[in-house]
Amino acid sequence: MIAVTDAWKEAFPETSFGFLVMEGIGNASPSGEIERMTAERTEEVRRRHKGKTRKDIAKEAPFAAYEGYFRRFGQGYPVLHQVETVALKGRPIASPSPLVAILFMTELSSGLLSAGHDLENVTVPLILDVALGTEVYRAMGGRERQLQRGDMFLSDGKGILSSVLYGPDGESFIRPETSRALFTVYGAPGLAAEAIAAHLMAIRSAVALLDPGAGTTAMAVVP
Repeated sequence: MIAVTDAWKEAFPETSFGFLVMEGIGNASPSGEIERMTAERTEEVRRRHKGKTRKDIAKEAPFAAYEGYFRRFGQGYPVLHQVETVALKGRPIASPSPLVAILFMTELSSGLLSAGHDLENVTVPLILDVALGTEVYRAMGGRERQLQRGDMFLSDGKGILSSVLYGPDGESFIRPETSRALFTVYGAPGLAAEAIAAHLMAIRSAVALLDPGAGTTAMAVVP
């Protein structure tokens, strides 16, 4: 389902990438179970980081690894900003569907960079590669992005699905009607593959809470 280029392996020898495919998911209606899970995890994240500053959190795993990656390109880690917004500033979370809520809360809890795609709009096989700096795609919100040289990105048979720096594309995002989903997790240099596997398991468990009839058709951490 996924091929990892030699260029990616050479550029990121101590880095992993994870993906999870689930199908038969009921995602259209609000879920009391997911709303409760979101409330519980939000409170847990706030307790965990109570009394800390953004700089304090940035020194902790896995944020330090991601910050190191993003700072190479003159950027900050967006999930760290989300944790700051929710945990330190107490702002509420709003999601357009239960699957998006699951993805966001799992990302917030673990700190790992994640993306979700509607599998109906994905053409396999997937390719994990490192950017030359010439590649262009339309990101979320419709903005055209040119990849920065050296960034990680994922593509399918039609084009780029996501990059670390600029996030998911604007075509394959999860919708309320999504019943077949692809979840991906970008690691950072030095981040253990076991952490990525645990993150995928947490997503799978939450989707099972949303819809016990949902099935897993693929899950792996590469390379």
